[in-house]
Amino acid sequence: MNTTNFSLEFPLNFSEIRKLNKMYFEHLFKQHIIFVSILVLLLLIFSDLSNVNLEDDFFLWLIRSLGIIVFFVIIENSFIDAVSGIVFQIAKRLLRFKKLNRRYKFVFTNSTVCIRFPLGRLTHKWTTIEKAILTKNFLFLYIKEENNYIISISRKDYDYRKMEELLAFVEQNVIHIIKV
Repeated sequence: MNTTNFSLEFPLNFSEIRKLNKMYFEHLFKQHIIFVSILVLLLLIFSDLSNVNLEDDFFLWLIRSLGIIVFFVIIENSFIDAVSGIVFQIAKRLLRFKKLNRRYKFVFTNSTVCIRFPLGRLTHKWTTIEKAILTKNFLFLYIKEENNYIISISRKDYDYRKMEELLAFVEQNVIHIIKV
């Protein structure tokens, strides 16, 4: 097999989409919310700093900023969980539309594993694969990163030749596949 031209694409089935939404995209979405909320917090603190006379009110500004940070940390987790819950309830309802389901795909190339979804894509290098396990019905790829992920690929829903080509590529070029 020529690895320079290796490229496979698999559409995701409904159960794979649900698993990825729960494990992968929910975490990614939470990271975006945290980033935006930290920016808002910093904006509040620095806008308050611009209105303070540093010689007279610095200590009061410092206490007020510390109070804002503590309040922010306390309510941030509940806010993030509430917003994530709402978004993923909407996502579950949107998965009923076949047109949207077709936009979820695994794309494997010689250097990356890519997951395409309606809001963008996530890409991992093959070097982040820690373990590959093959069962009767699934291929599991364990990705080692900041938060470990498991990508499951159903063997029964895809063209047999494509799946065998993916298995051969992983075995020869990435990592030994553990067969269970």
